[in-house]
Amino acid sequence: MKLWFKVFISALFLVIAAINATALVVLSNNQHMTITRERSRAVSSHEFICASISNNITYQRMKSEAFMLSKDDIDKVIEHILSQQLEENALAIISDSENNISYYGEEKPDIKTLSEKITSEDNLASIILDCGENTYMFVGSISSFEGKEYKVFTANNITEVYNERNKELFFVQILSVVLAAVIAVILLLLIKLLFRPLGRINKTINKIASGDYSLRVSTSGSEEFQQLANNVNSMAVSVEENYNRIESIAEDRKRFIDSLSHEMKTPLTSILGFADILRIKKNVTPDELNEYSSIIVEESKRLKAISGKLMELVSSGDSELELNPVRTDVILNELSIVFEPMMKAKSITLFTHIEPLIINADADLFKSVIYNFVDNAVKASFEGGKIELTCRSEGEYAVITVRDYGMGIAEEDKKRIFEPFYMADKVRSRKLGGAGLGLALCAEIAKKHNAKIELESELGKGTIISICIKQSEGKINEQI
Repeated sequence: MKLWFKVFISALFLVIAAINATALVVLSNNQHMTITRERSRAVSSHEFICASISNNITYQRMKSEAFMLSKDDIDKVIEHILSQQLEENALAIISDSENNISYYGEEKPDIKTLSEKITSEDNLASIILDCGENTYMFVGSISSFEGKEYKVFTANNITEVYNERNKELFFVQILSVVLAAVIAVILLLLIKLLFRPLGRINKTINKIASGDYSLRVSTSGSEEFQQLANNVNSMAVSVEENYNRIESIAEDRKRFIDSLSHEMKTPLTSILGFADILRIKKNVTPDELNEYSSIIVEESKRLKAISGKLMELVSSGDSELELNPVRTDVILNELSIVFEPMMKAKSITLFTHIEPLIINADADLFKSVIYNFVDNAVKASFEGGKIELTCRSEGEYAVITVRDYGMGIAEEDKKRIFEPFYMADKVRSRKLGGAGLGLALCAEIAKKHNAKIELESELGKGTIISICIKQSEGKINEQI
């Protein structure tokens, strides 16, 4: 069952219930007032009849100059008065002390219940009784006529009161049906109008769920619907952004895996090829053995470099780093020792100028960044060249720079130099064991440190690469 239909049924039920309850309360109150009025009229009529009987008995006794009227004379006076003063369709019942009952009128009701309520002359009781098809308001009392006790009952026909009530109830029922129909139409139109924005929101959400993330909900309608529409739009924006981000990640991963597969295929082909030659060829000279094994070793080293740097890149991208205060002079001096073998291999001289500064960093990953800078500088430098490694303070930042005077980078390659697997000179990079992952890894690590990498290079003149990272607020003498 839809929400608008539930609201419609609930509202219609409550409105009809309220109308009927109000009508019943009004009718009940009106009925009570009418019965009270009829009771007062019946009591007045009863008292008037009793007084008339008493006065006429006194008059007849005085007229006949008798000491006391006989029972027959009293009965005649009672009959005479009732015949004159009893209203049309009214009843009267007289019961003497010997329980002789006389009925006046068309009905002969059982007065036992009413008779039991009368216990003294001061007690006047009333009751409503049904007699046949009519309803009467009975009033009874005890009266003393000529020393004899009588129970006098009079009854007014109030059938019309109940008939009117039944007519009013029927009218209320008819009116309720008519009002229910009118109110149902009005409520239906009103609820449809009020729920129209919700229908639009629902349709838009269904389309968004189907994949059209560019759709937005119209912010019309009441304040609540506008707030709901704004929340849905915010959700749609987040979904679209996440979807685009996931698509971008999926595309990057696909390109990443494709490039990785391509890069790994070349060294694996070389390893398998030369290993197969050594397996098949029976007479292998020492020079050939040395050459083939050297190629296998170098290609294996390149595979190891690719897989190692790939793992570093993945791990640095998926985790939050724990940054601690470290000294730049300690890190760079440790790395200078590591650089010595690669420098000696090409007779390169390393010049250093290092200011002792403190930065917040992951020491191992930060070392990896500087190592990659220097490793690339060595690969780009000529035999007997020089490389400069400096660390200086610029305002609140520490700037670590590696400069070489080697081959440099072409202008069109600078924009893509930090992409995974991109190599400006693929032949030279593969020859020197490059995987194209070094600077991509450096960029990812720098991002994790809120640091910035700057690159300046000119083809044939060399390259200057720097990393700028904010200094820690600690003091040198506080660091270990």
